[in-house]
Amino acid sequence: CRVNARGFNDAVAQMYQSAVGATRETAAVANRLDYGQTAGSEKNWIPFLSGEKLYYAYTPQPHVIIEAHADGSIEKRHSTSFKPLQQMLKDNPGLEARGSGQAVFVNDTARTANLPAAHYLALMHLYDKSTKRYSHYAYRFAAEPPFMVLQVSDRLPLTEAEAESSGVPFAFASGLAVANGTVAVSYGAG
Repeated sequence: CRVNARGFNDAVAQMYQSAVGATRETAAVANRLDYGQTAGSEKNWIPFLSGEKLYYAYTPQPHVIIEAHADGSIEKRHSTSFKPLQQMLKDNPGLEARGSGQAVFVNDTARTANLPAAHYLALMHLYDKSTKRYSHYAYRFAAEPPFMVLQVSDRLPLTEAEAESSGVPFAFASGLAVANGTVAVSYGAG
């Protein structure tokens, strides 16, 4: 976060991680993930584990993969592009591709006929800067480095609700789980 002479009036969101295992006697220590910008918000990174390492998909397009360490240090590992998404963003410069939730490892070739290989399933959203609206998509990326995007779904049919104030109606996907062949997407609306 940034602090100015008046306090936190211009603070921006930043990404942090902490180790699990804090008790009442010991507080968890959070470390800011040292990547990206400090002058603007950092959010929507997609965490996933590969082997014993913690990675984040920093952006869906380009699909930038960073490795996070316990002390908050980061190493950029890979950057690839998914041509259809790259072209869509080029044709629609008012859209921004951002991550949502976490990635889930899927290795169920009998239930993933369109991609019969181990992969990660994640969520992303496109943000329209002019309308301030969100559209959400599932995407699959390779289980091995460089973790290339393999497929992007059609728009997810999330039910929007009216915003509490004068904002636009919205739905925002924030969680993902796969159990017994069923994909569950959690989201907030309104």
